[in-house]
Amino acid sequence: MEILQTNSAMLSNYEVMTLLADQKTQRIANEVAGTREVAENLRTVEFEVQKYLSASPCSTQSGEQIRELKKAFKEFELMKVELLQILNLRPKSAVELLLVIEEFEERFALEDCDKMLSIIAKALPRDDDEEMEEGGEEEEVGAENA
Repeated sequence: MEILQTNSAMLSNYEVMTLLADQKTQRIANEVAGTREVAENLRTVEFEVQKYLSASPCSTQSGEQIRELKKAFKEFELMKVELLQILNLRPKSAVELLLVIEEFEERFALEDCDKMLSIIAKALPRDDDEEMEEGGEEEEVGAENA
Protein backbone atom coordinates (compact mmCIF):
# COMPACT_ATOMS: atom_id res chain seq x y z
CA MET A 1 0.00 0.00 0.00
CA GLU A 2 1.27 3.44 -0.91
CA ILE A 3 0.37 6.58 1.04
CA LEU A 4 -0.79 9.24 -1.39
CA GLN A 5 -1.42 12.10 1.04
CA THR A 6 0.10 12.37 4.49
CA ASN A 7 -2.47 14.78 5.87
CA SER A 8 -3.97 13.96 9.22
CA ALA A 9 -6.48 15.88 11.24
CA MET A 10 -9.00 15.44 13.99
CA LEU A 11 -12.57 15.41 12.74
CA SER A 12 -15.68 16.39 14.60
CA ASN A 13 -18.60 13.98 14.74
CA TYR A 14 -20.45 16.28 12.33
CA GLU A 15 -17.61 16.05 9.80
CA VAL A 16 -17.48 12.25 10.10
CA MET A 17 -21.24 12.02 9.62
CA THR A 18 -21.06 14.27 6.54
CA LEU A 19 -18.14 12.29 5.11
CA LEU A 20 -19.98 8.98 5.55
CA ALA A 21 -23.12 10.39 3.92
CA ASP A 22 -21.05 11.62 0.95
CA GLN A 23 -19.31 8.25 0.62
CA LYS A 24 -22.65 6.44 0.75
CA THR A 25 -24.00 8.62 -2.05
CA GLN A 26 -20.85 8.03 -4.10
CA ARG A 27 -20.97 4.27 -3.43
CA ILE A 28 -24.61 4.08 -4.55
CA ALA A 29 -23.74 5.96 -7.74
CA ASN A 30 -20.84 3.56 -8.37
CA GLU A 31 -23.05 0.52 -7.78
CA VAL A 32 -25.65 1.83 -10.23
CA ALA A 33 -22.87 2.33 -12.78
CA GLY A 34 -21.59 -1.16 -11.92
CA THR A 35 -18.05 -0.01 -11.31
CA ARG A 36 -16.86 -0.62 -7.76
CA GLU A 37 -17.94 -3.02 -5.07
CA VAL A 38 -17.40 -2.41 -1.34
CA ALA A 39 -16.62 -5.06 1.26
CA GLU A 40 -19.59 -6.06 3.39
CA ASN A 41 -17.72 -5.52 6.68
CA LEU A 42 -16.94 -1.93 5.64
CA ARG A 43 -20.62 -1.32 4.99
CA THR A 44 -21.43 -2.71 8.44
CA VAL A 45 -18.95 -0.38 10.13
CA GLU A 46 -20.26 2.60 8.17
CA PHE A 47 -23.86 1.69 9.05
CA GLU A 48 -23.09 1.34 12.78
CA VAL A 49 -21.18 4.64 12.89
CA GLN A 50 -23.98 6.44 11.04
CA LYS A 51 -26.54 4.93 13.41
CA TYR A 52 -24.55 6.11 16.45
CA LEU A 53 -23.96 9.60 15.05
CA SER A 54 -27.59 10.07 14.02
CA ALA A 55 -28.56 9.69 17.69
CA SER A 56 -25.85 12.09 18.90
CA PRO A 57 -25.96 15.91 19.09
CA CYS A 58 -24.05 16.23 15.80
CA SER A 59 -27.12 15.10 13.86
CA THR A 60 -28.64 18.57 14.33
CA GLN A 61 -25.47 20.58 13.71
CA SER A 62 -24.69 22.55 10.59
CA GLY A 63 -21.48 23.91 9.15
CA GLU A 64 -22.65 27.44 9.91
CA GLN A 65 -23.18 26.60 13.61
CA ILE A 66 -19.67 25.18 13.83
CA ARG A 67 -18.15 28.29 12.22
CA GLU A 68 -20.08 30.53 14.62
CA LEU A 69 -18.91 28.52 17.63
CA LYS A 70 -15.27 28.64 16.52
CA LYS A 71 -15.49 32.39 15.97
CA ALA A 72 -17.08 32.96 19.38
CA PHE A 73 -14.46 30.86 21.17
CA LYS A 74 -11.43 32.60 19.58
CA GLU A 75 -11.10 34.94 22.57
CA PHE A 76 -10.58 31.98 24.94
CA GLU A 77 -7.61 30.49 23.05
CA LEU A 78 -8.67 26.88 23.53
CA MET A 79 -6.65 23.96 22.22
CA LYS A 80 -8.03 22.32 19.09
CA VAL A 81 -8.85 19.15 20.98
CA GLU A 82 -10.83 21.10 23.59
CA LEU A 83 -12.89 22.86 20.94
CA LEU A 84 -13.45 19.53 19.22
CA GLN A 85 -14.75 18.00 22.45
CA ILE A 86 -17.08 20.96 22.94
CA LEU A 87 -18.43 20.46 19.41
CA ASN A 88 -18.93 16.73 19.91
CA LEU A 89 -20.32 16.76 23.46
CA ARG A 90 -22.16 20.10 23.65
CA PRO A 91 -21.67 20.54 27.40
CA LYS A 92 -24.57 22.27 29.11
CA SER A 93 -23.32 22.37 32.70
CA ALA A 94 -20.21 23.76 34.35
CA VAL A 95 -19.13 20.26 35.40
CA GLU A 96 -19.24 18.98 31.83
CA LEU A 97 -17.30 22.00 30.58
CA LEU A 98 -14.64 21.73 33.30
CA LEU A 99 -14.08 18.09 32.34
CA VAL A 100 -13.50 19.02 28.70
CA ILE A 101 -11.13 21.98 29.22
CA GLU A 102 -7.77 21.09 30.69
CA GLU A 103 -6.67 23.08 33.77
CA PHE A 104 -9.73 25.31 33.55
CA GLU A 105 -9.24 26.88 36.97
CA GLU A 106 -5.70 27.98 36.11
CA ARG A 107 -6.49 29.30 32.64
CA PHE A 108 -9.89 30.94 33.09
CA ALA A 109 -12.06 32.72 35.63
CA LEU A 110 -15.35 31.24 36.81
CA GLU A 111 -17.22 33.98 34.94
CA ASP A 112 -15.67 32.61 31.75
CA CYS A 113 -17.39 29.29 32.41
CA ASP A 114 -20.82 30.93 32.36
CA LYS A 115 -19.90 32.89 29.25
CA MET A 116 -18.70 29.73 27.47
CA LEU A 117 -21.86 27.85 28.40
CA SER A 118 -24.04 30.64 27.05
CA ILE A 119 -22.03 30.69 23.81
CA ILE A 120 -22.48 26.92 23.46
CA ALA A 121 -26.22 27.12 24.16
CA LYS A 122 -26.62 29.93 21.62
CA ALA A 123 -24.40 28.50 18.86
CA LEU A 124 -25.28 24.81 19.27
CA PRO A 125 -28.89 24.43 20.40
CA ARG A 126 -29.67 20.94 21.71
CA ASP A 127 -32.74 18.91 20.76
CA ASP A 128 -32.65 17.00 24.03
CA ASP A 129 -33.39 20.24 25.93
CA GLU A 130 -36.71 20.49 24.09
CA GLU A 131 -37.47 16.82 24.77
CA MET A 132 -36.80 17.27 28.48
CA GLU A 133 -39.10 20.31 28.61
CA GLU A 134 -41.86 18.40 26.80
CA GLY A 135 -41.36 15.43 29.12
CA GLY A 136 -41.63 17.70 32.16
CA GLU A 137 -44.89 19.18 30.91
CA GLU A 138 -46.35 15.69 30.35
CA GLU A 139 -45.41 14.68 33.89
CA GLU A 140 -47.14 17.77 35.30
CA VAL A 141 -50.30 17.04 33.30
CA GLY A 142 -50.22 13.41 34.47
CA ALA A 143 -49.84 14.50 38.10
CA GLU A 144 -52.80 16.88 37.83
CA ASN A 145 -55.05 14.13 36.43
CA ALA A 146 -54.13 11.67 39.23
